[in-house]
Amino acid sequence: MGSSWKHKLALAALSLLSVVALTGFGCRPRAANTPLGDVTLVVWGLWNDSSAMGPLITAFQETYGVKVEYRKIASVADYERRLLEALAEQRGPDVFVIHHTWVENKRALMTPAPSDVIDERALREEFVDVVASDVVRDGEIFALPTSIDTLALYYNKDIFSAAGVARPPRTWNEFQQVVERITRVSRFGTIEQSAAALGTAANVNRATDIMQLLWLQSGLTLATPGSDISLSGEAAERALTFYTDFANKSKNVYTWDLQQDYSLDAFAEGDTAIMLNYSYHLPTIRAKNPRLNFALSYLPQIADSRAINFASYWPFAVSRQSANPEAAWQFIRFLTSPDAASQLNEAASAPPARRDQIDALARHPERGIFAEQILTAASWARTDIVAIDAIVNTMIDSVVTGAATVGESLRRAEGQINQLRAAPADEATGGGQQELGPGDIGLF
Repeated sequence: MGSSWKHKLALAALSLLSVVALTGFGCRPRAANTPLGDVTLVVWGLWNDSSAMGPLITAFQETYGVKVEYRKIASVADYERRLLEALAEQRGPDVFVIHHTWVENKRALMTPAPSDVIDERALREEFVDVVASDVVRDGEIFALPTSIDTLALYYNKDIFSAAGVARPPRTWNEFQQVVERITRVSRFGTIEQSAAALGTAANVNRATDIMQLLWLQSGLTLATPGSDISLSGEAAERALTFYTDFANKSKNVYTWDLQQDYSLDAFAEGDTAIMLNYSYHLPTIRAKNPRLNFALSYLPQIADSRAINFASYWPFAVSRQSANPEAAWQFIRFLTSPDAASQLNEAASAPPARRDQIDALARHPERGIFAEQILTAASWARTDIVAIDAIVNTMIDSVVTGAATVGESLRRAEGQINQLRAAPADEATGGGQQELGPGDIGLF
């Protein structure tokens, strides 16, 4: 009986906190206990367990009188296809998660947020900068996130110590120096000790994201909505050369090749000292090798330049088909409020998307790195992330294998990406599926 009373008190407190949070951050939700009508919302998610969503759904239900049916889609690999098929057959959910890049060519499937739920000013005040650039189109807000992931540096502490490297590199110049100190190559050219899983595409997890990050850090202005991408010029060539040099036997930074194990496995097995990846792979690495002595650090930057990190995340959106779009958006606003978002992120060990939650995590030994990096996170408008990943992968490995020069590979990739952007958006298909992750929509 005591436990039941405490549970009811906790739910009541959560309801009050959520309403206060919403009222204080620029939206005008209905008053607590003011029903939105006889409404049932169907919500599809990918990463949030029902155990984490359940208390929040109950609190929202008690506050607004709206019934919510939550479904976590277990088959991540074909999520996009299943979602698009459900929407095409008029049986889709009211609320669903999207990859943030989907706003670019799938917004016809979404209902933007009413201005009395959240407007652009409130969005920019509450969420980090990358959110507005990703989810706002023509002054309308198409999605809201609870968390944002960024690429960070994973490093093997034992290998660093054995090589006399006292701390992880903070700039790319330092990164190159560390690679040269750690890497061991036999007189036959075989890599005996790899310093970093970097340089190729086929066996490097999220190689495409790392490449795009290097373009952004090099000052390349990638395409804005409605414009072509330009990969011509020194910045693009410098970035691609920098990346592929790690797989070039003639370079001092040679440390990786296509004969190495897949980067996640190589790092987990202690065969390479550094991996660049997202926070959601922390449990992946620990599951593969619980005894691995590793830590996290900030993603390297170009010395004396503005910090730029690379964002990837899955915000919530409302279906254009929803019969209750206002209630659906109130639910998203509720989930992304400070208290609810904090609870979801704590349960998933996910970095925040809200500005007001960064300081509280700054000293966290793992999530703190990712939380701080979201302030300088960037992205760019992509029409079909799966197809673009394939183009960038081919571009990288064509240089590594000698099939094309850096300039030739860039020109081919530029033409293919711009052709993709010029094609009419096909809302009925997903453009092919690969395995998905919380921080990406690409190959694991």
